[in-house]
Amino acid sequence: MDKRNKIGAANSIVVFGGVNQKWLPSMEAAGWSCHRCYDLRAAESLLLEMGPCIGVVDLSNDDFSLHSLAALVNRNKQVRWIAIVRDEQLSNEAISQFIVNFCLDYFSTPVPCERLKQTIGHQSGMLALERQVWPQLGQFGQQGLQGNTPIMKKLRDQVKRVALSDVPVLINGEIGTGKLVVAEALHQASIRAKKPFARVNCETVQAGWIDDIERQSYLDYANNGVLLLDEFTLLADERKKEILKILSDGTYYRPDGSILTVDIRIIATSSHNFDDLSELDTLTRDLYFRLNVISLSVPALRERGSDIVLLAEFLLLKYARQYNSVAKSFSEQAQAMLLQYQWPGNVRELISQIKRAVLLAENKCIEAEQLDIPRITEDKQSLKKIREESERTALLTVLENNKGQISAAARELGVSRATMYRLLNKHDLIPPPRCFRQG
Repeated sequence: MDKRNKIGAANSIVVFGGVNQKWLPSMEAAGWSCHRCYDLRAAESLLLEMGPCIGVVDLSNDDFSLHSLAALVNRNKQVRWIAIVRDEQLSNEAISQFIVNFCLDYFSTPVPCERLKQTIGHQSGMLALERQVWPQLGQFGQQGLQGNTPIMKKLRDQVKRVALSDVPVLINGEIGTGKLVVAEALHQASIRAKKPFARVNCETVQAGWIDDIERQSYLDYANNGVLLLDEFTLLADERKKEILKILSDGTYYRPDGSILTVDIRIIATSSHNFDDLSELDTLTRDLYFRLNVISLSVPALRERGSDIVLLAEFLLLKYARQYNSVAKSFSEQAQAMLLQYQWPGNVRELISQIKRAVLLAENKCIEAEQLDIPRITEDKQSLKKIREESERTALLTVLENNKGQISAAARELGVSRATMYRLLNKHDLIPPPRCFRQG
């Protein structure tokens, strides 16, 4: 069973902000497990670990930037949010808008313990029903790593192996393929999973590595945890030099001249094609070599074959729940369209398409005409034909990966040798003895 499903049980509450809440002991005495959080950046990891749960946001002490809090809440729609405010705060338009947009209920201080207990109990029951009705949603943070094709199985296996080490990792792939999802998966599977995870937008990060919103240094925050450099080639030269020094001796000179010694694992992403390193300037090339100890390649969506439908179905269930839509499945024609399209925008484009279809859906089954993607210009292909072509491509890829050894190819696909031969016969791919050596 997934660890997050264990922790994110029906009796778990995550409490953000507030001090000396008199209602907390009452909830704990009633059997609720209350997790306190005072750092919004640490909250990302906590909520990912918790999974679906109840979130109580105490706004009465102005502990957090409302902008940062709204961003956190908006990213974690698997949480059922309840707000606590002072009566006078309700006249504040921003706070009122926050409650209306994100919260299922709110309470004014002093909090009426019994009413709060009843509300949380009801929301916990709703979570239990959701787990029953929407069992496919599962791991919210792992949607980009789903799939049964060899290319995705290989990526998941690589993530598991690489996570156990502490060396720098470079994650490469086209824009929109889910590189950040892979980075988060690496972090969650590592020994630093309970430590901070700081994502840096390399194009905009300032001198001193200061977070614009929290006004804290990313390097201070990420110490003992993970620093994710999103699109590292876009770093200013001075920032590149600072990362090179951290990779070299684990030190960083603060703007005030003091030295910070850090223990940070660095993960970097890039959509740049590194086939021709001569295009890079000397500093970027040097940083590339230092970061590229382990390299993970995230496949484009068009390379994921039948997994496209699997991912689309996952997203359909997720957003149907989020937007309270009746949509629950795709027609055969809609699935065929998803498979034939080339997806230049990758997973990001797929998400937009699914959101649109879910919001406009009037029936449980989404039809092809509800998808805003180009139609096939040739004779219409059947779903069966498209799937068979995808299956044949996957078999050729796995045979090539294993140098024609059928036993090894079967192991990679997770099928028996007999099933492998049946599939090869089906697609007329039985290799002649002079071409391939049997495994």
